[in-house]
Amino acid sequence: MVCMSQVLAPRQNRNEILLFQDLYFVKKTAPLKTAVKTAVCSICEKGLEDGVSITAKTIGEKTRFFCQYHLPIDF
Repeated sequence: MVCMSQVLAPRQNRNEILLFQDLYFVKKTAPLKTAVKTAVCSICEKGLEDGVSITAKTIGEKTRFFCQYHLPIDF
């Protein structure tokens, strides 16, 4: 969508007229989908509050969380 606004303004010298013109593009906003999940290890279910670091890894189409002790070797 494109919007435009124009304003004609006479100058002090009445023989001249200024044209002020603005052109701007309006983008449609895309819906934002979010999800919140507690980051805990998929194996031992310990999280940051337990003092372990958590790493996310995508396996297939799912994101899995692993603590520092259960992180797969091939990561």
